Amino acid sequence: MAVEGVQNPILGYKLDPGEPGLSHSAPASRSILRVLSQEISNWLAFKREAERNGGVIIQGGITLDLRKRGSFIAAIAGKTTVWIYYPSQQAQQPAENSYKDHIQGEIQRLEARLNTAASEEERQKLEEQLALLKMMMNMPAQLLRDLLMSVGIFLDVLV
Repeated sequence: MAVEGVQNPILGYKLDPGEPGLSHSAPASRSILRVLSQEISNWLAFKREAERNGGVIIQGGITLDLRKRGSFIAAIAGKTTVWIYYPSQQAQQPAENSYKDHIQGEIQRLEARLNTAASEEERQKLEEQLALLKMMMNMPAQLLRDLLMSVGIFLDVLV
């Protein structure tokens, strides 16, 4: 009966072009900690950039590519994704204006219908639609387009 020893290979890492940090290697047993610390530093760099430019992180995450290396589950790569919203930017693209104009028109139309609603059920449904549209007015149009297209909904269908 042959007994195998614990295999703990050294994993080498490369940083993405322009990514700050040092590309240290790490044994497989500590690779998750190594990759996660690099991705957390990337997250913090994005956060500093957003704060410096008057923005706020609205969504994001860190993903690790985990695979078995030797006797351990090791992180062989990582990815940090961050969505930053800059509320102080006044320059809007023409497409953003058309989206916002369309939403504003729908809000006005629903408010007029709300004033003449006969039943409480209809009033409640109209108030829910108004709340959704008002929330959409505060979203950047590019984010709105990306979110709706990712689930197969287009703005024209929604409103």
